Amino acid sequence: MSETQKHPRTARRGRRPLVASLALSLGAGTVVGAGAVSTATEAVAAPATYTVKAGDSWWRIAHNHGMDMYDLAAMNGKTIDATIYVGDVLKVSNGSSAPAPAPAPAPAPSTGTYTVKAGDSWWRVANNHGMDMYALASLNGKTINSPMYVGDVLKVSGSSSAPAPAPAPAPAPAPSSKTAAVKHIVSKVNDPSTYYQWGGNGPYGYDCSALVREAMAKSGFSLPRVSHDQYRNAKSFVPKSQAQPGDLFFWRNSSTGRVYHVAMYIGDGKMAHALNPHRGLMITSVDYMPTNMLSVAGRY
Repeated sequence: MSETQKHPRTARRGRRPLVASLALSLGAGTVVGAGAVSTATEAVAAPATYTVKAGDSWWRIAHNHGMDMYDLAAMNGKTIDATIYVGDVLKVSNGSSAPAPAPAPAPAPSTGTYTVKAGDSWWRVANNHGMDMYALASLNGKTINSPMYVGDVLKVSGSSSAPAPAPAPAPAPAPSSKTAAVKHIVSKVNDPSTYYQWGGNGPYGYDCSALVREAMAKSGFSLPRVSHDQYRNAKSFVPKSQAQPGDLFFWRNSSTGRVYHVAMYIGDGKMAHALNPHRGLMITSVDYMPTNMLSVAGRY
């Protein structure tokens, strides 16, 4: 995640949504160019390349080629925060000359319901019920840009009895010097008022490095603002398997050599991070995002 450009925070009214608007969930690198956005399905230009068209984004191109958008960006020496333009030729994998599949129709009405809990999003609820998030929103007369609130009752289909996501685990004991940092980052992830904001410095909107920087400050550590500099200024490095709560994990672009994402290890095989506008602030397994993850942890 590039964190060098700060976006202004959008004003909010009424109750605060659990997650930020998912308007950016199709990828930060939206096409720049005049003209109406094409709504027709796009055919792949060639088995190993794709020419960017109006309305494309990292997410859309990756989805239509069966790829992860982070892998697609890395394959082309970029990150998902890089802007793509009409006419750009991108390398792709799993290419096909067949047109991209049309969006799945909304499922038939279902008697299954789900009550929204803290930390939920359209993607998370849909994923836990085996649904497409667009279909879930449509089933409830909304779009994925509509906010949801704790206590909202949503119609669901598929496995309507699927359990809600387990609460984020309490962190394992941290070294005394990092305990405050670990507690702070966990509390921020669990706070339904927080969300991912590219260039955000809190107290509600954060990008990855701002979240880590604020947490480490609670333990008296002064870190640089961006993840690349946080990596360069770590006092030492240990194998990932030897990480202690409060240590930092980093992701580096294999083409440019620049670090673009940071997360904090909180113990018990878990890490906390501000991931992207789609997924927001999360606690995940340390194996959640292995592509481009460094094999060492930085220690301050």
